[in-house]
Amino acid sequence: MTALLGGRGKGYGRYRPEAMRLDVPRIRRATMGGRQAQKEAKMQRYDLAIVGGGILGLAHALHGARAGLRVAVLERGARADGASVRNFGMLAIVAQRPGAQLDSARAALSTWQEVAAAAGIAMRRAGCLFVARHDAEMTVLEEGAAQAGSQGHDFTLLDAEAAHARAPGLRRDTVLGGLYSPDAWKLDQRGALARLSDWLARAHGVAFHFGTEVLAAGEGRVETAAGSFGADHVVLCGGEDFATLFPDAWAQSGVDVCRLQMLRTAPQPAGWRLGPFVLGGLSLARYDAFADCPGLPQLRAHQQAHQADALAHGVHVIAAQEEDGSVTLGDSHHYGADAAPADPAEVDEIILREFGGMLDLPEPAIARRWVGRYAHLPGQEVLTLAPAKGVTAVTVTNGQGMTHGFTIAARTIAGIVKQA
Repeated sequence: MTALLGGRGKGYGRYRPEAMRLDVPRIRRATMGGRQAQKEAKMQRYDLAIVGGGILGLAHALHGARAGLRVAVLERGARADGASVRNFGMLAIVAQRPGAQLDSARAALSTWQEVAAAAGIAMRRAGCLFVARHDAEMTVLEEGAAQAGSQGHDFTLLDAEAAHARAPGLRRDTVLGGLYSPDAWKLDQRGALARLSDWLARAHGVAFHFGTEVLAAGEGRVETAAGSFGADHVVLCGGEDFATLFPDAWAQSGVDVCRLQMLRTAPQPAGWRLGPFVLGGLSLARYDAFADCPGLPQLRAHQQAHQADALAHGVHVIAAQEEDGSVTLGDSHHYGADAAPADPAEVDEIILREFGGMLDLPEPAIARRWVGRYAHLPGQEVLTLAPAKGVTAVTVTNGQGMTHGFTIAARTIAGIVKQA
């Protein structure tokens, strides 16, 4: 027993009580280091972690997977519930300025057509009808039709009767004519992201972590409320996540927020169809496809004289029929993080007034109203920054993420792969 206690037995030194004292801090450090090593070993690692499960995030996931990367998508909600679903489901090829903008939209459309077929996403070529109720609007439509051939658009000028044939709900007593284009596609925006996510997981092995709020990102790691993930590169695809994780970079970027109001009717009677997307004259001054029309200044003057309240709230009317027969209407635009109209109900009434000046619905009752938000940066379509090592922040800043998202993502992923 003496020997076991470190006494004078053969092979043992003198009994020293201090030798029996435990170095608790050192043991604790060693234990913690071992646990950290175990945690690092167990930590899920990816080549690419995407923060945000909206259409821009899913587009990056697709192109990342196609580039051979192991991809994860981290989304704070149970499913994406932002600008990607609170919209018209419109791929607005028709609204693009000729050149790079139009080329980008067409490239993205090609990917959408492929993905929709594979993932079972409802998508149809609805077409788009711009409607004129005033001479100044009709003049711009005529000029747009005259320029179409040289600018790469497919426009057909319609008189009142032909416009009504395209969209039977148009009012015969107010509509002078229209400009039709087949180049607008309608997606089921409420179901598209869920189907796309499921297909990416099934066909491309993309890992999805829903209900996972990201707390920090950079230096090869993503910290979340549910634990840590390893990632060689992180792409932030949500304005809210960008603003939260890198507030200084977000503030310096100059990006603002656009608040919009939208409405949806009850389902229309069985068999009644709106036909194409229907847009009013207020849209002509907002879309780049008409930016070079000589009559645009006169149209703006007419709108200022007769539709000043609509202009004050950024209203331009779009109507789109959904798969269930309901009609989505909108929208208004208020800019600034705290921007909101003093009377939101008044804005809804302006939208309904402008809509009612063009169309009569069999079932006009409004079943739902909501507010959407998207990032906005005047004069810029997309913002791409590197706020930290190994992190790229991508934000669509013109509200057309559905139309351009796949093209933007392809460019981002190509740059990441090239740097690797």
